[in-house]
Amino acid sequence: MDKDVLYDAFQKGLTSVSGECYLAKKSELAATLTKIFQEKDTQSVALVESELLKEAGAAAALKAAGIKVDTDHLRKNAPNDKGGVTEADFGIANLGSIVKMEDNIDTRIVEIVSDVYVGIIKLSKIVDNFDTMIDIMADTKPFPRFAGIITGPSRTADIECVGTVGVHGPRQYSVIVVEDE
Repeated sequence: MDKDVLYDAFQKGLTSVSGECYLAKKSELAATLTKIFQEKDTQSVALVESELLKEAGAAAALKAAGIKVDTDHLRKNAPNDKGGVTEADFGIANLGSIVKMEDNIDTRIVEIVSDVYVGIIKLSKIVDNFDTMIDIMADTKPFPRFAGIITGPSRTADIECVGTVGVHGPRQYSVIVVEDE
């Protein structure tokens, strides 16, 4: 499927579940990330530094903007940080979901405890639908201890069907799709 079509489908899927979607070149990634956290008045961020985020200078850009950044001891620090950033392994276009397949518990904590979560995904890692993602997961050897599909802010409802956002995860959820070079 064409990359523009995949991005458009991903954006539509994500915004339909109250998520926000941004498209950026790698050179714009740090500035886009900083803008998101500034707009959401996020003063501290737990950031899992992938190679992409290191190359983009994400931690330095956030610090330069006056945002406290934790990149280590995430089990200890992430619960106290309002924001969180991780890079996803895949995206599912028609759902607007990102997929993490991970053994590292620190990454999982950042995705779950952050009030404002930003997922990063390369455009080339977005697949068209859930069936394609399941095929990829089935072929993954060895399979990681954790595989999570994240679709929009956390939502739940009580027995009277009163909905609440953010009880079991982020209240605000954004994804930056990074164009491939």
